[in-house]
Amino acid sequence: MTSEFTDHCTQYYHLTKLLSAQDERFKNLLDNAPAYTGQRNLSELDPIIGHNRKVHAAKARVDKTFKTWQETAHSILKMMQYFDIPPRAILTGQIPGELEYELWANEKDEVYIIKARDLPQEAVNPNIIVINCWNGKKSEEDD
Repeated sequence: MTSEFTDHCTQYYHLTKLLSAQDERFKNLLDNAPAYTGQRNLSELDPIIGHNRKVHAAKARVDKTFKTWQETAHSILKMMQYFDIPPRAILTGQIPGELEYELWANEKDEVYIIKARDLPQEAVNPNIIVINCWNGKKSEEDD
């Protein structure tokens, strides 16, 4: 059994959350950008340039995520059309052990998704050891 539709909807939920967080970070960086006010000392210009690069990198991440988000929404719409699911019909799905969500499209083919409720955590099996790996590198998101 495949879970293609569920996978697309789950991905759309995660992308929606990621896009919101990335957009918030971009706006924060943009709002807090140091201004050029005629500084002539190179050591005063370097931080402005560095911050500007962070703004551009954040915008590039937003644009990339937005493109994937749009492609995923388009795939979901195609699946909904295939099944003749009418606009405003609410579909439900869940991310096991995490949350239940509701998804729908409107008459303009805009896809919406919201968290309906949290789900109880799945019981932890004491016979399973979970190992989280860390590569020791600082991510660009931390800048």
